[in-house]
Amino acid sequence: MSGFFESINPINGKFIENLLPRGTKKNVKVGDLAPDFSLPDGNGNSVTLSSFRGKRVLLVFTRIYTDKIICPLCYPHLSSLKKDFSKFQELDTEVIVVNTTSAEMTREIVASSAFPFTMLSDEQWKVFELYGLGAAAGAPLPGQFIVGREGKILFVYTCDRFPNHPSNEEMFALLKQIAK
Repeated sequence: MSGFFESINPINGKFIENLLPRGTKKNVKVGDLAPDFSLPDGNGNSVTLSSFRGKRVLLVFTRIYTDKIICPLCYPHLSSLKKDFSKFQELDTEVIVVNTTSAEMTREIVASSAFPFTMLSDEQWKVFELYGLGAAAGAPLPGQFIVGREGKILFVYTCDRFPNHPSNEEMFALLKQIAK
């Protein structure tokens, strides 16, 4: 049946199948080694999480349907990450955003929104699922993790129903505390 939905759905093959909520599994916990993955960026280059060892990483999972349709609750969060990107850099933290579009669409989104951070394409939602994130309204639910220099999870936010992203100020305070 999924092949049928993939053939009729221009947004994403999983959209119709995931209209109803699927809960977050919360299988990634503070202290765990961050599940490693490789995904393409907007230029088709493969980016691997473990290649950032030695740096802290703010790993953000966001809902994007198409280059014109971004979750109305996630877009302000992406905009705030853009605005405060240099502050994350000052705290020696890489910002990596994982979204649900194709690499081509990811390139369009990054270009049109001038996002300065690394944005990766997880079109099949494999990394969203690896991190235990649920789904609703045709897209995976957002999440946010801080990965430490040694690759361990230091902070976890997962959305169960309604996105309530941690503020950048909360992340700055936590990153400063971690640095001590």
